Amino acid sequence: MEIKGKVYLVGAGPGDPELITVKGLELLKKAEVVLYDRLANDTLLKFCPENTELIFVGKEADRHPIPQEEIIKILIEKAKKNKTVIRLKGGDPYIFGRGSEEALALYQEGIDFEIVPGITAGIGASAYSGAPLTHRNMVTQCLFITAHESPEKNESQIEWELLAKLKNTTLVIYMGASTLKWTVEKLITLGMNPETPAIIVQNATLPSQRQFNSRLLNLPELVEKENIKPPIITIIGETAVFSDKLDWFSRKPLFGKKIVCTRAEDQSHSLTKILEQNGAIAINFSVIKTKLNKPSENLKDLLSKNFDWVIFSSENGVRYFFQLLNKENMDARALSNTKIACIGKETATRLKDFGLIADFIPSSFTSTVFIDEFLNSQNLDNQKILRVKGDFQKDYIFDSLINNGINTEPLQVYSIEKNLPDNKLKEKLMNEGADAYLFTSSSTVTNFFDVFGKNQALKLLNQSNVFAIGPVTRATLEDYQIKNIIMSETFSIEGLVNSVIQHFSKS
Repeated sequence: MEIKGKVYLVGAGPGDPELITVKGLELLKKAEVVLYDRLANDTLLKFCPENTELIFVGKEADRHPIPQEEIIKILIEKAKKNKTVIRLKGGDPYIFGRGSEEALALYQEGIDFEIVPGITAGIGASAYSGAPLTHRNMVTQCLFITAHESPEKNESQIEWELLAKLKNTTLVIYMGASTLKWTVEKLITLGMNPETPAIIVQNATLPSQRQFNSRLLNLPELVEKENIKPPIITIIGETAVFSDKLDWFSRKPLFGKKIVCTRAEDQSHSLTKILEQNGAIAINFSVIKTKLNKPSENLKDLLSKNFDWVIFSSENGVRYFFQLLNKENMDARALSNTKIACIGKETATRLKDFGLIADFIPSSFTSTVFIDEFLNSQNLDNQKILRVKGDFQKDYIFDSLINNGINTEPLQVYSIEKNLPDNKLKEKLMNEGADAYLFTSSSTVTNFFDVFGKNQALKLLNQSNVFAIGPVTRATLEDYQIKNIIMSETFSIEGLVNSVIQHFSKS
């Protein structure tokens, strides 16, 4: 059977990465080549295989680094090399996305293709701003209009005179920040009521979304006064007034708050996802990274010592321990005769991923509480314990067990290293700051100061809100003379986010 290349024109949706279709997401997971737009959320690229070729072909007004003809040429070349090619487009491919031009070019070359629709920006802006496009008792039709027509046209194809006189209609205008003054004047001159309700939505469906309710007449002044820049959607029609009541998005507890997460990148997803679900602009500024640490002793030989207990205190410990097991062709059955103790919900949940349920979890997720409750609730006489950990030097759990005469062996399964975040992101934080900084371990604090230098780090943190996941992290921040520290009541990622929500709900 002959292997043939294929191109999928996939709508990425209006901005929120969770608005992509299930089909679009599944295609990204097996893509060999992805050509993506400026308006397609690049978070989606993380779902692609590691060896996927990623090609940025974004355009801005009056700035097209890669012309449309070149984009089509790349699609054809990659498909003819028998590649599975994704053309990832913001919104929907067939609504002002030039998808029809690309599809026709593929058809003419005899290249197999499919169209995967996406939520177009107009619908996203409507839903996330609370301005319905239709209402049974008020509006019976809506029209999508582009304010940027092809420069090759001799005259506009938009019948402005007809649009200005339409009744029971919502107009949805794409782009057009620079031409909005002309558009408004045209509509009013041709008969539209200047008092018609309207709303401008910038960065629709993203935590950075801004929306401005107005009347048709005042839209140009609003753009200038508020310095509104693309991408924007302008909705003109009677239903725009409902946004005062139906605007659910900006009522999220962390809406628009810029929150910096310093956790390791391979762990940050769970944290940033919860923050974004609560409306925050989550900034992934990982100052540490973790990697597998191969012990000197063969794991199979180590486990043959028949430990009575194995102790995990982090997701990393669980994850890397099982990576080592897998490397030696073993699985969870290696612990079938061993009891498991762990600290924290996240650690316990990670164990469940491998089919294991912890035998002991302390009431509070700190090392001191763990030791107190573990020693008082378990008969550890003549017991052998394996302590799974990272390469950190101070380990209260291990030291306490040894000091209590309990036979304990350490197993370092991962190492923690300093990570250098992107310089542009670093400069942006230095220039703009953030509403909050989140620290999930002492190492994130230490490396944050290393990345910025003491003076700059102090300046950033003392001008913001600083959140610590637990007492050890808080103590490290205090060592650096940070005073405005808020510690979560529950020492977990969920507890950390709850403390952030509670703080900003009060302010």
